[in-house]
Parts: sequence; C-alpha cells; structure tokens
Amino acid sequence: MATSEAGEAANQGRNAVRKALDAAKTGSQEAKSEAATAAENVAQKTKDLSGKVSDTAQDAAGKVKQTAQDAWGSVEDTTQKIKDTMVGKAEESTESMKETMREGSAKLKDNMKN
Repeated sequence: MATSEAGEAANQGRNAVRKALDAAKTGSQEAKSEAATAAENVAQKTKDLSGKVSDTAQDAAGKVKQTAQDAWGSVEDTTQKIKDTMVGKAEESTESMKETMREGSAKLKDNMKN
C-alpha cells in the first residue's frame, strides 16, 4: 500500500509538473505574441515617422533650391543693370570726349587762320 501511495504521489507530482510546464509554455507564447505585436507597432510608427521626415527633408530641399534660384536671378538682374549703366556712361563719356576734341580742333583751326 505504501508503494501504491508513493506511485500515486509521483503521478500527481508529474501531472503538476506537466501542468506547470503547459502554463509556462502558454505564458511564454502569449508574451511572445505581445512582444511581436509591440515590435510591429514600433516598426509601423518608425516607418510613418521616416516618411514624414523624408517629406519634410524634400520640402526643405525644394525651398533651399528655390531660394538659391531667386538669389541667382537677383544677381543676374543686378549684374545686367550695372553693365547697362557702365556701358551707357562709357558711351556718354566717349561722345563727350569726341565733342570736346572736335571743339578743340575747331578752335585750333580758327587760331591758325588768324
């Protein structure tokens, strides 16, 4: 009888261990599932943020490009205005010098005749 009681106790012990292992297995599967869900959420949020960062970077790059083009256009306009002004003044100066020389030449001719 003691042997059968010991055998019964051993069976109950094995059953308890099996139940504990099953519970641990179920718990670990649940934990694994929750971890996988959390990882998926993090991956999705990271993907969403990276898309927003990329869009923001593209917007910023577009604005920088437009600003550079505007600045270059302004430089070209200013350079053309300076060129036009300088050429105009040079032409005026050349005409003025020619007129002065004509007048001086005419005076010399008059003086040489007299």
